[in-house]
Amino acid sequence: MNFHSPRIDPLRLASATIQAVDRIGEAAAEEINEAADEIVRGADEIAAKLRELAAAIKGHSKLAHEHISMFCDKATSMLAGIRNLQQGIGTGTLAQEPKAPPEEIPLFLKSGPAVLGDLNLQRSIRDHDE
Repeated sequence: MNFHSPRIDPLRLASATIQAVDRIGEAAAEEINEAADEIVRGADEIAAKLRELAAAIKGHSKLAHEHISMFCDKATSMLAGIRNLQQGIGTGTLAQEPKAPPEEIPLFLKSGPAVLGDLNLQRSIRDHDE
C-alpha cells in the first residue's frame, strides 16, 4: 500500500507556516501584554491598600503613644504622691493646721439673704462702693 499525497508546493507551504507562526506569536504577545497589564493593575491596587494600611497604623501608633504617655505621666504623678504620703506618715509631718482663708468673708455673705427694699442692704452697698 502506497499512499500518495497530492503534490504541495513547498514554497507555499513554507509561506503558510511562517504566517501561522507569526499569528501565533502575535496572539501570544497580546495575551502576555494583557496579563502584564492585569498584574500591574493588581499591584497598583495592592500598593494603594498597603499605603492605606500604613497610614492607619501610623495614626493608631500616634494615638497609642499619646495614651501611653498620659498614663505614664499620671502613674508617675501618683507614685510621687504615694511616696510623699509615705514619707509624711513616717515623719509625722502630715498633720498640719488648717490654713485660714486668704480673704475676709465677702459683704454679701455677711449680710445674709437680700430682701427687696431692704434699706440696710442698700446702705451697705452704697458704703462699700464709696
